Amino acid sequence: MSRIRQLLKRSLAGLIVSIGITLLIATLFNIPLATLLSIPPSLLLLSLGLCLARLLAQGVRFHLLVQHLSATPMSMGEAFMIRSVSEFFALTTIPFIADEAVRAWILIEKGENPVVAIWIAFIELILDVLVSAPIALLAGAAALSRGAISVALMLIIIPALQLILVTTLLKQSRHQGLESLRRLTSRLEGRLPVFRRVLNTLKQPGPNQASLLKTLSFSRIKTISAGLLAATVAVMLIPAITLYAVFSSYTAIGFIEAIFAFHAGNTLGVLPVTVGGAGLTEAGVYLFSSRVLGVYSWIAVVLWRILTYYLTLIVSGAILIYYVLKRLREGIKSSRDAKSV
Repeated sequence: MSRIRQLLKRSLAGLIVSIGITLLIATLFNIPLATLLSIPPSLLLLSLGLCLARLLAQGVRFHLLVQHLSATPMSMGEAFMIRSVSEFFALTTIPFIADEAVRAWILIEKGENPVVAIWIAFIELILDVLVSAPIALLAGAAALSRGAISVALMLIIIPALQLILVTTLLKQSRHQGLESLRRLTSRLEGRLPVFRRVLNTLKQPGPNQASLLKTLSFSRIKTISAGLLAATVAVMLIPAITLYAVFSSYTAIGFIEAIFAFHAGNTLGVLPVTVGGAGLTEAGVYLFSSRVLGVYSWIAVVLWRILTYYLTLIVSGAILIYYVLKRLREGIKSSRDAKSV
């Protein structure tokens, strides 16, 4: 639990930074706080339902991967909680530092082979890129057709680089085994205690770890590819539904246009620059909506961010508290049982 406490301290700092960025945007563009706080109950309930649906889709995907690639027993409910816990850290830290590391660390704590644990976490990242990058490229093509050259370049170059990196990782994992994964993650060592713990575990000798990684390719999960794809599409589209609902309150907008606008924000938001993509995500959505769709509304963008980012933060934070208390109760019970024997 001490590692969780250390992560929570960093997450608290990240949360303060993200709130500060939101308030800065509201100040710079003269957005009344009363407007941001007076969200219609119907929109709030819709957003809450979509938030839970997205967390559930992530939990289903994580459960499918653990069920088919891991020897660790895990119920759907536990998979949902673990995935929600990691989502909390994804929103309050720099992208790609804590999210995957937390899931891998929890699996390792449950006795899973470190290579399998880390590969399961990275497969989720790979799936996100394989679904989101093509959509972002289509958004880039739409921006190019409207003459928004700078937006188009952003939406073509960044997703193309993501696809190249993912393809390289998959090829390297087949031919060079564990070493390629070590090189990929070594730069993150030392930034977070969780990641350092995972990498130190990987450095320890284990049973055929390199050969094990070579076999963990998508060919092993063809039987569940449809479920993984469906869950990933849901994860990548649900925030666009919220964006469509918010923007529809201000102007006429098509759902496909809302999907493109969301992925414009997502393309910038995944860059490991700001906490949870704060500021970058809003900038990407506004750039696409203003320069491509002709919708100039920072209020709509910030409202959408509140209904996705902060609402998810509250829900995943509540699940984190429940999960930590559950682990504490299980630890106390195990200690009592050990003493009674």
